[in-house]
Amino acid sequence: MSTPRLTEEEVHAACADIAGQGERPTALTLLAKLGRGSLTTITKYLNSWNASEEAHSLKADALPTVVKLPEELSKEGEDLVKKMWHVAKVLTDAELEIQREALKQAEITNQAKVEEAFKFSEAQAMKIERLEDLISELKTRLTEEQSDHAGTVVLLNEAEKANVGLHKDNDRLGYELAGLKNQVAGIEETNKEAIQERQALQKTHEMVIKQKDQEIRALDVQVHTVQSTLDAAVSLQNELKTELKDKGVELSKCLSELEKMTIRHDALIIDLSTTKTEMKIAVKVASDAERKVSNLEGQLEVYKKLDKGKVKSE
Repeated sequence: MSTPRLTEEEVHAACADIAGQGERPTALTLLAKLGRGSLTTITKYLNSWNASEEAHSLKADALPTVVKLPEELSKEGEDLVKKMWHVAKVLTDAELEIQREALKQAEITNQAKVEEAFKFSEAQAMKIERLEDLISELKTRLTEEQSDHAGTVVLLNEAEKANVGLHKDNDRLGYELAGLKNQVAGIEETNKEAIQERQALQKTHEMVIKQKDQEIRALDVQVHTVQSTLDAAVSLQNELKTELKDKGVELSKCLSELEKMTIRHDALIIDLSTTKTEMKIAVKVASDAERKVSNLEGQLEVYKKLDKGKVKSE
């Protein structure tokens, strides 16, 4: 913490105190008495005091710098010697006044130099004070920076610990990610196989559907043929007509079953898991239809033979 600056009032009070003791105040005696301040500042305030009414009333210019008696005169009759010294001083004051006047002129000349030196010294003193304040501020900042640095070091250590934990977590997540990638690759491979199998099943299904369509068309042709034959034989055989009607009903049922197979075919495209079952049903129905058609053809042949026999008998 910097020392408080010396004020003009403190210097004036010290000057009055020294003059009251019979001595002329000087910059050195004031510095010794006050114990602080620069000679430039003390000299400035001393000059302002010498120009004050208080200095004139105390006749500070006439006071000696230091009141001290010679040791030879202090051995006997100190009071008398002091009186004699005072009388001698009064007698020499006239001569000293002349010399003092000359000294004043020299002092005026030197005062300008002193004032110039005082201004320079005062500027230097102000620079020193600013530097002291700056040094004090820098010390305070240094303390704060050291405290901040210590806190930063603590935070850095904590961040390094957290970073180590993050590296470990990153490694663990890397292993898990590699496992997941392997699983995804396996799933993709399985999906490709499933897609290929589905495409193969779809092709097979389409082939079966085409085959069944052809068989159905053949059945339609056969049904039309049988129907024509039955229509021609209606007039010849009422029973055969009834049976043919029954067969027509059965054929309608077959067609209904075929329509159901077509609907199931559309459903099979959506749900491949039920395709095989429906295909088996379609094959079974088609087989039944084939058997029925074969039966009808056999019956038709029988009817034809019966019809030929009947014609011959007539």
